[in-house]
Amino acid sequence: LLPRLIAKYQAGNSFESHLQAYITKNLGKGVNRNLDEAILNGAEMEWLANEVSCGVGMQRIDIMPSTMKDGQRIVVPVELKAVEADEKNTIQIQRYVDWIEQYYIPNRQSDIQPVLVAKKIVDKKSNTYRRLVDSLNRFNQNNIKRCTQLKYVEFSLDNGNLKFEVVSY
Repeated sequence: LLPRLIAKYQAGNSFESHLQAYITKNLGKGVNRNLDEAILNGAEMEWLANEVSCGVGMQRIDIMPSTMKDGQRIVVPVELKAVEADEKNTIQIQRYVDWIEQYYIPNRQSDIQPVLVAKKIVDKKSNTYRRLVDSLNRFNQNNIKRCTQLKYVEFSLDNGNLKFEVVSY
């Protein structure tokens, strides 16, 4: 799986399904420690789902683990992008938070930790990156009482391995 994902990444081909399979297969298993730290942040995974159907039109949350940390249950909707993130991604994540709050939380009390995982943006001074950061900050401001701050994680290739890194924005 990883060699195929890397080959597609390097060739500039679509590989989001491979990225999803890689994360689903390895999350919480200690295979990729920076993946575990970036998404789980020391929490213990209870269960993991992918392609979770939600909302009108049945949009799908790419990956959604339920975790426990310090006695608190946390549901983690993860939106994956095999390309660089942009400001439109927060609209999608907002729909996930709305759905989770309305349909999931009443049945399974949990905090919500939304995560956006996308290809590393090298030029952090670009207008695209500034617009992304503005949208992440707006999302956080609009959801201050609904969920924790949106975690933005970038991935890159590092010596033939996928590296995941939380970005402070």
